[in-house]
Amino acid sequence: LGAVERSRGVGEIAGAALGSWSFAPGLTILVGVTAVIYFRGWRVLRAQQPERFSGWRLAAFLGGLATLWIAVSSPLDAFGGLLLQVHMLQHWLLMMLVPPLLWLGLPAIPLLRGLPGVLQRDGLGPLLAWPALQRFARLLVHPVFAWLVFVAFTWLWHAPGAYELALRSPFWHEFEHACFLASALMFWHPVVQPWPSRP
Repeated sequence: LGAVERSRGVGEIAGAALGSWSFAPGLTILVGVTAVIYFRGWRVLRAQQPERFSGWRLAAFLGGLATLWIAVSSPLDAFGGLLLQVHMLQHWLLMMLVPPLLWLGLPAIPLLRGLPGVLQRDGLGPLLAWPALQRFARLLVHPVFAWLVFVAFTWLWHAPGAYELALRSPFWHEFEHACFLASALMFWHPVVQPWPSRP
């Protein structure tokens, strides 16, 4: 009888886990479109510079996107409000695994090259060449500034009031994740030094 009850309990847990995939449509579309754009650009660049844009770069970037999607759309998100360990694993994925994987994919040029030509020429190209934007971007990834932002967001969101707010409100929970991911991307940029950035 005990074995039957344990089996039923495991089945209920498995059913709850499988039923708690959220498949957030906005994130799913964003991850899918980003993957397609990156792959288009990577394929062009691989033909020109195969030593720099190897298969493992593609695997790292797509792995980073997949890990991001799993961290936010899988049962980790549903169980994060019930178990502290799961909540912290979710944050660890967003802050310690997703950003270095994305940067190891050297995403800047493949994402730009993967866009339609008109967007490259008339849209993002001139914007990315704007000196004020380049100065601002260098500030964001300066090691001292990036470290301070990373530590500040980590501490602030784990203060009791902010932590409880994120558990209660789906909006603030998503905003917390965005803060963690953005600050972690800033933090990991000078660590990984993705080409064509300069030390």
